Amino acid sequence: MGMKKRLLMWMLGICLLFAACAKKEGAAPAPVGDAAGQTGEDELDNKTEQPKGQGAANSKDKAESAGEPEIAEKPESKDEPSQNPQEPEDSEEEDPNAPEVTFVDYSQDIKMEGSDQPLLSVMENCPVISIAGNEESARKMNMVFEQQHTSNQAYIEEDKKAAQSAYDDLSEEEKESWTGYGYGATYKQMYGSASILSIACDSYEWLGSPHPNNWRSSYCFDVPTGKLLTLADIFTDKAKAGGIVDQHILDTITADPYKDYLMEGYEDYVSDILREDVFYLNDKGLVVICNPYMVTAHAGGIIEVEVPYEDLKGVMSETYMPKE
Repeated sequence: MGMKKRLLMWMLGICLLFAACAKKEGAAPAPVGDAAGQTGEDELDNKTEQPKGQGAANSKDKAESAGEPEIAEKPESKDEPSQNPQEPEDSEEEDPNAPEVTFVDYSQDIKMEGSDQPLLSVMENCPVISIAGNEESARKMNMVFEQQHTSNQAYIEEDKKAAQSAYDDLSEEEKESWTGYGYGATYKQMYGSASILSIACDSYEWLGSPHPNNWRSSYCFDVPTGKLLTLADIFTDKAKAGGIVDQHILDTITADPYKDYLMEGYEDYVSDILREDVFYLNDKGLVVICNPYMVTAHAGGIIEVEVPYEDLKGVMSETYMPKE
């Protein structure tokens, strides 16, 4: 019985050994990227090859496998402003009927004939207006500035002669410090819409005086027609409108910083400020230009007084009042 028992135990051991070997050979490898995670080069390769947007899906899957609550993705909202500053939300499209203004530069340094001696320094540009679908209106506006450019050439010729004459009268010593005279007419757009185009011109002339003479003029156009507007076009009651404008001018020039530059007897000249070439319209109201020596000294500079449309109701044409 002892020998038989030992034989049975030996056979049982051999069977258990074969069973263990068979189990080991048939076992499946652990999957890559399971809940236990990855390490080493295999994980780095998997991240490199991962398509854009896949990381969020993998995180979601891991949260589910770990029993964590799923976080719902935030839906896109059309009412929420964009976080990209280069793509502003609700950007307004440009009005195709609004004029486009560019400028041609005519600036030049004029020398004396046969010499490098400076004679007259000229700063001048000229507006060029284009309106999509309304070439005729643009043509009328451009004609105004072309005519002004022609007039400027006459002024330049006069200043050239004045400069040459002044130079000829100098002593040889004074001629060594001669720098020439100066003339300027530079335009800029003040306001533009499908209804109104306002352009101002800053002019100066220096003929050897302690300081140049500076002044500003303006051009206000009806865009659909190309008409250069007058005070009679925009006011239905010019006399009453003038009183309203004069009061706004008085309120402005008698306050800081202009009150210290008022000339003696300025009150008598306030009503002379509003003229055809010193007003324009913008989105807020009527702007009146008060040039030096009208009521203030040169040091007071050029003053612009804005009269709100609200104050001009009843005396201004509805055509040019802003639509409510």
